[in-house]
Amino acid sequence: MGIGHDHDVTGGAAGAHAPGGLAGAQTAATAHRRRLKIVLSIYVTIILAEAIGSWLTNSLALLAEALHMAVDASGILIALIATYLATRPATKRRSFGMMRAEIVAVLINCLLLFGLGGYILFEAVDRWFNPDEVAGGGVILFAVVGLIGSGISLTLLSRGSKESLNVKAAFLEVMSDGIGAAAIIISGILNLLYGWNQGDAIAAAAIGVIILPRAFMLLKQAINLIMQGVPNGIELAEVELEIEKTHGVASVHSLHVWGLTSGVSVMSAHIVPDPDATGGVTHARLLDSLTETMRERFGIEHCTFQLEEADHLLHEGSMHRDLAGMNEAPSVSGGQDVGHSH
Repeated sequence: MGIGHDHDVTGGAAGAHAPGGLAGAQTAATAHRRRLKIVLSIYVTIILAEAIGSWLTNSLALLAEALHMAVDASGILIALIATYLATRPATKRRSFGMMRAEIVAVLINCLLLFGLGGYILFEAVDRWFNPDEVAGGGVILFAVVGLIGSGISLTLLSRGSKESLNVKAAFLEVMSDGIGAAAIIISGILNLLYGWNQGDAIAAAAIGVIILPRAFMLLKQAINLIMQGVPNGIELAEVELEIEKTHGVASVHSLHVWGLTSGVSVMSAHIVPDPDATGGVTHARLLDSLTETMRERFGIEHCTFQLEEADHLLHEGSMHRDLAGMNEAPSVSGGQDVGHSH
């Protein structure tokens, strides 16, 4: 007989939990919401300063940096909105609530970054062949303001960048802004010393080049979440091995591990209990043992295990057998039909 069992983020005793047990839980990005707000405030200040500086100094590099930071600020704003949406309760239509809003936010940010990177590179090429007079001293002054702001923001986001994809996106954005500010300072120095106005175009192009690889990296990570890939840092073979090592388990199949959003991993598996296990291992104790192992070993808080008889897989649908590695459905003679389907 198949037994469905689900543990939500709070663990708990054996028994079924209602769908949406994770909805409203704190995601990794939510924990750093206050710091994201501070960084956003810093960015708004720097954007205004660099936009004014670009107008006063006729610097394309400062304009590129201001636009870059404006896109980054919009990304941080989107990330903040996503953290609020992620805490909304589940509904009958969305059993996990809005936890995956963070992924949508990252995708929007990637599209903005691709567009901005292309625009800056186009303008930089034009400025290289048609250089304008640039006020090097003013460029340095405004770029230093941006560099200081980036340094403060990096410090604020450092810890969260290891826990949340959205915070990591913000961290990388700030880092690239800092590099861009440093490049602008160098171009300003060259302008002051040698009157070389084309250095401004090079600095702008450097900002554009910095943007694109970062956008590709974030897009790759977001796609892995969308495609329900195994989260980074978790090996499916290791999860399977730990389950099979658990006392009372005969075998495991239909094992799936994926991420709902960054920092929130979930899993499901079909378990065949060992009928000859010693020590009086009840189904409830086995489920609790498996859940504890997944939480402590892999940080997976939301686990769903189905306990079933050894021949139950033969009664599953063809897609289920394919996913379990059984491509053909052998005939079953005798025995009791467990009468369970997915």
